[in-house]
Parts: sequence; structure tokens; C-alpha cells
Amino acid sequence: MLTAIREGSKGWLSGVIIGAIVLTFALFGISSYLEGGAETPVAVVNGEEIDTYLFQNQLAQQRQSMISRFGGSFDPAVFESLGLNNQVLESLIETRLLDQFTRAENYRLSDRQLSAAIQSNPLFQRDNRFDPELYQRAVAANGLSPQAFEATERRSNIVQQLQLAIVETAFTVDTEISQLASLQNQTRDVRYSLLPADKFVDEFEVSDEEAKQYYDENIDSFQNPARMKVEYIDLNLEKMREEIEPSEDDINQTYERLKGQMRQPSVRKASHILFTVATDADDATKQAVREKAEGILAEVNGGADFGELAKEHSEDTGSSINGGDLGIVARGQMVPAFEDAVYSMSEGDVTGPVQTEFGFHLIKLTELTEERVQTLEEAREEVTKEASQALAEAAFSDLVDPLETLVFEQDDSLVAASDETGLPIETSDWFTLSAGEGVASEDAVRRAAFSEDVKDDGLNSPIIELGFERIVALRKTDFEEANAKPFEEVKQSIVDLLKLNQSKEKLVSVAPGMLEKLTHLTSWDVMLAENELANETLAAQKALAAPELSELTERVFSLKANEDGSPVFGHVALANGDVGLYALNSVTLASTDSPSENTQTVLNRQLTTRDGADMYRSFVGVLRSQAEVEIDQEQL
Repeated sequence: MLTAIREGSKGWLSGVIIGAIVLTFALFGISSYLEGGAETPVAVVNGEEIDTYLFQNQLAQQRQSMISRFGGSFDPAVFESLGLNNQVLESLIETRLLDQFTRAENYRLSDRQLSAAIQSNPLFQRDNRFDPELYQRAVAANGLSPQAFEATERRSNIVQQLQLAIVETAFTVDTEISQLASLQNQTRDVRYSLLPADKFVDEFEVSDEEAKQYYDENIDSFQNPARMKVEYIDLNLEKMREEIEPSEDDINQTYERLKGQMRQPSVRKASHILFTVATDADDATKQAVREKAEGILAEVNGGADFGELAKEHSEDTGSSINGGDLGIVARGQMVPAFEDAVYSMSEGDVTGPVQTEFGFHLIKLTELTEERVQTLEEAREEVTKEASQALAEAAFSDLVDPLETLVFEQDDSLVAASDETGLPIETSDWFTLSAGEGVASEDAVRRAAFSEDVKDDGLNSPIIELGFERIVALRKTDFEEANAKPFEEVKQSIVDLLKLNQSKEKLVSVAPGMLEKLTHLTSWDVMLAENELANETLAAQKALAAPELSELTERVFSLKANEDGSPVFGHVALANGDVGLYALNSVTLASTDSPSENTQTVLNRQLTTRDGADMYRSFVGVLRSQAEVEIDQEQL
């Protein structure tokens, strides 16, 4: 089945595609298709096991994703507070439940549908067309068979069928759309002022003992991350291209190969004198205009300057000021009759009158450059670059297989690979899992360096593909475990943090007192003046409010205005530690009249998307509530 997709493939593939396939298999349980050990399952769902390896693999991916996203500022201890283990396990349980449901309900995907789904995947396409070799290499590079991938892809698409069947049943009515339009377009008159998080920091002192206690209690937050140095071989097409100097023979051969692409099209420049006449004018009027044009043509033929006559007589205001100059005239730019005349003339010719829908034209062909092929000397720079590129690609291709083979076969050293390929062994600076410079600026390089095989066992890394033009192999040369930063090094940052926390606490405690006596806007202004606070106006519509004020915006747009017209006062803590004071003065709802057709379309999409997603989550929730699930907490 799908034999065309699987036909002869070999070579290497970019990590982007491999990563996408790994993620697919993690989500849909590839382990059920591969031989596994007798490890205790992390969970049993209606009698089917979720093995610990699958759970740990998915958990590691989620952790690495968060570390990569937040870099060195991310505290790994936060994993526990986020409940990441439970989130990952619940995702795997839900996936297994959906798979069980679709099997029980006999959902099916034909071979034709499966083939179409795979072939339409952009990850398996070159130049917008499915590439069987690319597909085969992607699967093989991850140590999987096409049969296993296709089985998993089939299950994935079946679950998507179920999801669409539920989501697409969502619908809306006109009343909902009108109400949503009214709510979205409502305006609110809101004044606010921000109490900065550090407003009271100067009022507090932090002793060395308090700072040291915080350091001891939060020692995991003050760690120097593990770091590493590596030696590596870098097969880089760009570097090879820069270093290669093609011979004259190479350049000549490349020129002959590209000669057909180096044609310079003919160029025609023209000027005209236009005598306008309406298309529905009577024959006498048209004849009078034609005779006027013929009279001017006689002057040109008698030696008068065409450009001066154009300035005096042409009724094309755009070109007459420039002596009738139209610049380059190419096919498709002008009306056919005008173009036909231009393309039948020789340089310097004047012809006319030529009749078009605009009137009568006298035309002069001012410049004609015939089509020709660039000479080698004219195109030398471009041809030389192309020759260097071709030579570099050939050399690159010749080195891929021996590099990959020797790095794998002699996995305790890069020397043999370097000797065979002629590529030097280079050395990196120190880098961590989350950050590095030079070759270590690549996330794939850092992940490979910190893998168990390289970090713990001292082996060569597998080939690391950095796009289609660069391949790296590396091995560890030096490593330092994570260690705590000295107290003195972080003491001041701890003091600043504790003072800021105390300032934030005071902000929250004093904000209600500032507002409790406010009854009208005058007192609002007085309160701001007494506390040396700035008065600001919030955007009238929720969608226009600044993102950094999201907590304040959500609060004031959820409140009802006072019926007596008096302001609604309050305060809210913002994510950055500031406290926002606000005065909601009025709410103005938009008209509930039927919105425009375009607005209805947009709002209908918003509502059905939201409702469809809610329905699907509810369906999954029912499956979860009815399932028999046993979780081994010791495996989490």
C-alpha cells in the first residue's frame, strides 16, 4: 500500500521535518506499534496501557520547549508549580480515549484519503509538490517504517474527522450576532492611574540575615546552569561557496548552460502627440481632428521638432510637458493599435495618425534596442557565482555520506571523519542547554550536545542537520555540572527583590484607602493630586486597549455602570506588579441594529468557532468522566 510514496530514498533530512514527525508520534502513541519493554505503565485507560517511556518522552519535549522559549530566565522549579506532569498525562489519556471511541464507532479512512493527506503535507513537499524521497527519508531518519507512520497518520486523521463532525455542528442565530456586535462595539469612559510596583521600595530595609534566609530557602533559583564545550566538524555549504574559486573552464561551461536565461529583451521607447476625439463623435468631427493631426505630421516631416510640437499641441497632459515622452513601451501596456504601430517602426520613424479609443496619435520611436544575449564578460559576476554554487553543492554532496558514516562508525573520535573529509575540527566556547554563541547558537546543536549519548557516554553526536545547507557533528570536550551561585554574587538582587515584594504588598493595602472616600470625579482628581499620580484615559473600546493593561481592561469592561451616573471606583493588580486605580464613568452600548454583512460573517465565525470548541471539549470531558482510568502516581 502506498508503494509510490515509499520508493527508493536515501540521504539526510532537516531537523524541522524530523521534529514534526517525532511530535506526531508522541501525540498518537507510536509506542503501540513498536516493540517495548515490560515497564510499568504510567496509566491504564479502559484496560489499555500508556507506557512510561511515551509519557517521559512527551514530558521532556514540553520541558525543553519551555526552557527554549524563556531561555536562562526560566526557573525549572516552576515545572512542579505548573503541574506539567499532570497536564502531559491528561493529554495522553484524552488522546487514547479519542482513539478508543473512533475504533468503537468504526470510523475509517480509505487508502486514497490517507495517501492524499500525506501527499498534501507541506513537510513532504519540494516546490509545492509531493516528494517521495523526502517522505521516505523523513520516516527513516526517525527510525520508523512507512507502515508504522501511515498507521499513526491514519489514526490522527480519523480523530480529526470526529473533531470536525462535532465542531461543525455549531451554529448561531441573528440575535446572538447582534448582541455580540453591540457588546464588541460598546464604548466606556474610564480614567485610571498606575501605582508603580516600586513606589515604596525606599521605605524598606532588608538585613543580610533575611537575604541569606531567602537564598537558602530558594537555592534552586540561584543556579549556574550546566555548561559544556564541544569540538565539532562543520560541513557548511555557504563557507564552501565562499572559498571555492571556479576555473575559467568552469565559468565557460556554466555560461553555456545558462546562456538561454541571459537574453535581454528588446526595448522600445516612444513619444506621441495626442489629438483627442470622442468615440461617439460624428464622422465630420473625426475627420477634422484627423486633418489637424496630418497637418502637424507634415510639419514634423518638414523638419519641425517633434518634442516642441508635442508640448504645443498634444492633449495628453501627462506626457506633453515632457515633449510627448512615454518612456519604454512594452506589449500589454498600451491599446493594441498603438502597440502594433510602435512594434512595426524603426528607430527615429514617425507615423500616424493612428486611431485609438482616445483619439488620433502621431508616434515617434525614439529608441530601439534589439533582443540579444549577454556576453560572458557582461554576465561574468553572475556566472561566476553560479559556478561557485554548483561546485560547492557537488563537493558538499560528496562529503555528506563519508562524514555521516565515520562519525557513526568511529563514535569515540572525530579525527577519522576530519581526515577523510578534509574538514577541520573546531572548538566551541562554553554554552548551556538554553543559550550559546557561534555553532552553539543553534538550538539543535545544544540539544544534541546535552543528550545522554554525548554528555554522559562521551560519544559523537549523530549528524545534526541545520537546514539543507549545513551539517554538524560534535563531541564533548569539557563539562561543568549545574552549581549554586555564591550568596555574595546574588545578594543585591535578593535585597532588591524582597524590597520590591514589600512595596507590592503595601500597594495592595493602601490602594483601597485611596479610593474609599471617592464619590465623584472632582474627588478623583483631588486624590490623584494629593498622591502625585498621573491621570490617564483608557481606550474607549476593549480591543484598542494596550496589552500591558489587560488586567485593568478586563476588570472595567466586566463592570456595570452605576444607575445614578456616579463613577464606579476600584483597583486591580497588574501582572507586572503595578496597581491600577480606575474610575468607570459611563458605558455606551452600540446599536443593536443588524450589523453589515461583512461584520455578520466575521462575528458568526467567532461564535461558531468558540461554540464548536466548547462542544468538543465537553465531548472529551464526557469520555473522560465515563472512562476507567488508573494512574500510577509513582511514575509521575
